[in-house]
Amino acid sequence: MFFGEAQLPRRGTVKQARSARTRQALIEAAAGEFDRHGYAGSSLAQISKAAGISMGALTFHFSSKEELAATVRSRGHYATTAVVHEVSATEAAPAQAVVQLTLALARLLQDEAVVRTAARLTQERPGAAADWDSAWAPTISDWLHAPGAEGSDPVAFSTLATLLVLGTEADMRRRAAAPEAGHSPVRQLSRVWELSLSGAAAPHGAGTGDGVPCRSARGHG
Repeated sequence: MFFGEAQLPRRGTVKQARSARTRQALIEAAAGEFDRHGYAGSSLAQISKAAGISMGALTFHFSSKEELAATVRSRGHYATTAVVHEVSATEAAPAQAVVQLTLALARLLQDEAVVRTAARLTQERPGAAADWDSAWAPTISDWLHAPGAEGSDPVAFSTLATLLVLGTEADMRRRAAAPEAGHSPVRQLSRVWELSLSGAAAPHGAGTGDGVPCRSARGHG
């Protein structure tokens, strides 16, 4: 075997790794631009500049802004689905699991630009790719309507949880224009749940898992 032949697989591996890094950098830059400026306010030129990657390299990986946006949305959807599975694996009582999930989603929105972008582009371009809320809202409804799930009104509780998540995302976007030191979307949402669950109609077993009390607790079954 010639020396040059032995090096071919390694060269190919290095090239593939470089291509993967370039693609990831473009996705991260696109997420940042879409998150800040929305779909209409972002351009491939802006994304190319933000990533520090040539336009030629960008169009090699993504033929259009629409394709790039769909990829970012897919990443955000995947990250959200992973969190849903993590909460589901805790086997918490349905109402408690719902509250825990909303707090996990708030944390995800706070930390991940691809998730914020998925949420924003769902509003700006519904149906252009998998809508962000489809990754979690149906699960909330399923948990609360599952056999054995207790609560005064699963439809109302499901609606409340959905509105709180969407409201948290909207509030985060509003605050992005004038950031407040020390503000935590997770703590804010936890406090909202505390106030909501202190009412007489709080579903049995509802608790945030973040130190938020509830009126009663229940086990499975």
